[in-house]
Amino acid sequence: MVFSPLYISGFAQLWRPLALAVGLLAAPGPANAQAGETAPGFTLEVEGQLVFGASDFAAGLVPDFSPSGYHVLERDEGDGWGGALAIGYAWRNGWSAAVRYRRLEADTGGGPVEPIVVPFVPSLDIVPGGFPFPLADVLTRVESNASLLDVLASKDIPGGAGRLELFGGLTYATVDRDITLIDCSCSGLAVHYSSTFEGIGPKVGFRGGIPLSGGLHLVGSGSAAVLFGTSEFRNSMSQPDGFGLDIAPVKDKDSRTVGAFDAEAGLAFPVGAGTLTVGYRIDAWLQALDSDQRVSEDFLFLGIPPIGDRHDDFVEHGPFARFAMPLAGVGN
Repeated sequence: MVFSPLYISGFAQLWRPLALAVGLLAAPGPANAQAGETAPGFTLEVEGQLVFGASDFAAGLVPDFSPSGYHVLERDEGDGWGGALAIGYAWRNGWSAAVRYRRLEADTGGGPVEPIVVPFVPSLDIVPGGFPFPLADVLTRVESNASLLDVLASKDIPGGAGRLELFGGLTYATVDRDITLIDCSCSGLAVHYSSTFEGIGPKVGFRGGIPLSGGLHLVGSGSAAVLFGTSEFRNSMSQPDGFGLDIAPVKDKDSRTVGAFDAEAGLAFPVGAGTLTVGYRIDAWLQALDSDQRVSEDFLFLGIPPIGDRHDDFVEHGPFARFAMPLAGVGN
């Protein structure tokens, strides 16, 4: 899905508090005012996150009594868990480097059941190009995951109300979404769609914080990346033995350039020798996936609308908690 007006409105509301945090971090003030300035040596970060899917996509058509005779069944990635692990090293001259791995997983669990859903099944070779196949008592199961590996270098920037750090480097990402429409009536049929993006490219961003009181800091970060990679679409259909449908799995792959963005805002405070940060973050890969069900020209001519989008966004967000602990060692 490329953002609908409703989705853009919700996305904008979520970014407003993040934009406010960015403005606060950029505000001028006394240099080096933030307590707990980055110390030389190694630092280990461990993070956990609740994940909420926020990118709706079309899963099929549902017959109704509207003038068109149908409405589009939309689903998202559901909910799940995520986290990150990072190790970094800081030098006395303000430079630092880090390697960070992040993983996000979500699914729809049991999910609601629709009486009838009509997906277009390009792998169903009843006629060339596929066929719209109605399913009864349909459970839509969605599973998704994203993995990111960042290798970054950063530099502290003097000035401002606290601490500001600019960073850049290389990022690698894989994003995967699997959709299964399960006929829970007596047929036992299931239609499978999956899309995977894999890419690598440059990443730049900022992070920083300003002191509030009693060791508490307002912190935030944001980054943007351009990923060069491939997006793959797959469709298949499962049937009980002896059902007799002619199934020919369909695969499609194309090269694409994807914009990847993340932002977060939160509060940080000392806990023992380390720092605990709690906040909220959002991760987005724009036009990374492919949910188009490949409605054939013949059925488009007969009035079946396109289902899905070949350039679909993947967006997840949620609250997080991160603990950073300095390790033994002294920087140069």
